Amino acid sequence: MQVIKNFLLILFCVSIISCQQNKKTSEVAITDSTKVSYAPPKAPTHIEGDEGKINYVFNHFWDNFNFRDTVKIFDPQYGEQAIADYIGYFPLVRLDTLAEGIESVFNEAKIEPSVFEFFKFQFENYLSNPNSPMRNDEYYEKVVEYLISSGKVTPDDKIKYETLLPLLKKNKRGSIATDFNYLSVDGSNSKFSTIESPFTLLIFYEPGCSNCEETIEQIKANPGFNSVVDKGALKIVAIYPDGNIDIWKNYQKNIPSNWINGVDVEQEILNKGLYIIKATPTIYLMDKDKKVILKDTNLNQVIQFFQNI
Repeated sequence: MQVIKNFLLILFCVSIISCQQNKKTSEVAITDSTKVSYAPPKAPTHIEGDEGKINYVFNHFWDNFNFRDTVKIFDPQYGEQAIADYIGYFPLVRLDTLAEGIESVFNEAKIEPSVFEFFKFQFENYLSNPNSPMRNDEYYEKVVEYLISSGKVTPDDKIKYETLLPLLKKNKRGSIATDFNYLSVDGSNSKFSTIESPFTLLIFYEPGCSNCEETIEQIKANPGFNSVVDKGALKIVAIYPDGNIDIWKNYQKNIPSNWINGVDVEQEILNKGLYIIKATPTIYLMDKDKKVILKDTNLNQVIQFFQNI
């Protein structure tokens, strides 16, 4: 436990710098957009507590939004920014409240076909695009469930969403991560489920991928990660899922020696859809029982999790 506490302290110091930088950027963006951005209703003063205020704003977010005013809606600083702000509330409300909210806003958007398509595109772009910092399969799952039942998508799109939905449900938070086989650096065949550690950070990577290399370097340069790995409180498992042994072997020097480095020789992870890998790196955080804590996450969210435990 002391090891984890020390790890949290180091990560906290690192993230303070990042948070301050992000805050400055955010303040500039807000100043530039306040004149044209959509403003949702504020919670009445009689509502007490943060949860009550947040739920009120979320449930009434679109009360003042004119779903027929396409000039405003298609202005990125108005329509798209409103959707981004709305998605920002998703982690703050219950999943059932979230599902009801998604159904409500799309039902409003249905009054104008072009507006419905706009909202569908923006939700998919923010929640499903691998390059979006707001991507989240758990939230996107609720959007896909609505679209399947909406009667407003083409037959081809409905088939696409019905095929996608089971994949989104795989390896969800709280579920036991799907097991897989991999070849280790020492030549042995191993199962992911046999790795024992209080926490496991699973990284699917691709040799030569610039984002992968940046992520690897960030972890290598972070004394908190190195300390907790060396003490055995965290194991980092880097898996190359494409199965090319020669490429994998030539890249081994780039993976830290205190990580578990493996390759899926049979490419079962990709061919059987054991994990959704939209882009690399794809990162999961698991507990000691291989129960998923964070799915398709990033290092900032990993750090935030450890700060909050």
